[in-house]
Amino acid sequence: MNWKGYENYDHAYPVSQLDDFIAEIGKSYGGSLPVQLIGSNAYLNIPAAFDIETTSVVDDEGKKHACMYIWQCGIGGSVIYGRTWDEFIDFLHEIQKAFSLKQDRCTLIMYVHNLGYEFQWIRKRIPWAKDSSGKNRVFSVKERKPVYAVSRLGIEFRCSYLLSNYSLAYVCSNLLKKYPIEKMVGDLDYSKPRNYLTPLSEKELGYCVNDVRGVMSYIQEKIE
Repeated sequence: MNWKGYENYDHAYPVSQLDDFIAEIGKSYGGSLPVQLIGSNAYLNIPAAFDIETTSVVDDEGKKHACMYIWQCGIGGSVIYGRTWDEFIDFLHEIQKAFSLKQDRCTLIMYVHNLGYEFQWIRKRIPWAKDSSGKNRVFSVKERKPVYAVSRLGIEFRCSYLLSNYSLAYVCSNLLKKYPIEKMVGDLDYSKPRNYLTPLSEKELGYCVNDVRGVMSYIQEKIE
């Protein structure tokens, strides 16, 4: 099996080019996305990954503040990125419409390497599905360590770190056999404070989007 999405690793779309991003995914799969039926739920059988980069500063009173300054998402080998949470939430709704996602009927599994971190940022921003007792459908092995979280958008977030039990650097260096991707090191200075208006160089942007490619490669090899 030759995964066409792997050919799209040489570029990434800003969220303003969402239509091109969606069209590229469809083209990679010949216009029909593969599904795996489990019960009454059709899961899109394609790799998808989400990641954010954050920065923190300490104010004059010694209080620490943190913000997200870029998010990146990969679906089927194609990558898109944005700079604000509003853009990300709008993106999820557009993906829901484009792929006809529906809770417990058609689901896209979105992997996050260390979901416990990203979940703290999205837990109050995304509408979560409820169980029979009215609680959010989030399963954790312990506090702040979720395995999966099911949204009402037909998107289920899962932790790829708990799936692999390795750091992403190790996954990229040792576990990828068919669709290799190198975990970039040193191209992003974490000591530099940033926000959504901070310009990013090509190297910095490449570092950001590279992580979702590594997760997609891992999930695609698992699928195959």
